[in-house]
Amino acid sequence: MDLVYEPAKLEDLDVITALETASYHPDEAASREQLANRMQYALDSDVNLFMVARRASDRELVGFVCNTLSNDPLVTDESMKTHDPQGKTVCLHSVCVSPNARRQKIASRLMQHWIQVIRDEKRYQRIALMSRPNLIPLYESVGFKTLGKSAVVHGPDPWYDAVIDL
Repeated sequence: MDLVYEPAKLEDLDVITALETASYHPDEAASREQLANRMQYALDSDVNLFMVARRASDRELVGFVCNTLSNDPLVTDESMKTHDPQGKTVCLHSVCVSPNARRQKIASRLMQHWIQVIRDEKRYQRIALMSRPNLIPLYESVGFKTLGKSAVVHGPDPWYDAVIDL
């Protein structure tokens, strides 16, 4: 599947919210309001903080990554709720792919493209995320280093911190 990558648009919010809900436990999924806030943060700070992947043939949105900025070196409870436009850490909160488009390497391709865009901007020091154990190999395959169990409790299961130094 050929993909096109671009900054998210406000008119994408319904599809993005549906993908978030389909991808995360109800205790973990960002709300429509949180996603709208993160999209606005990106529009105000750096449009590449909220990027979508579209199928090239019909422009259907099949995946997205959304982020905030922080000056903390890792994702924290606070960074999940706020955005510091001067932050040097990109906090990756969501990597979502449409259920009918999974197992086609879309998440890997989207992250590889997005990481390179962020790296090329030369504005940030690192990208940080929290991962479930089963997704650690995915994140490591695109360059993240797993640091260990996160201090953040979010939902019913443990998370692991991972970073890419830019």
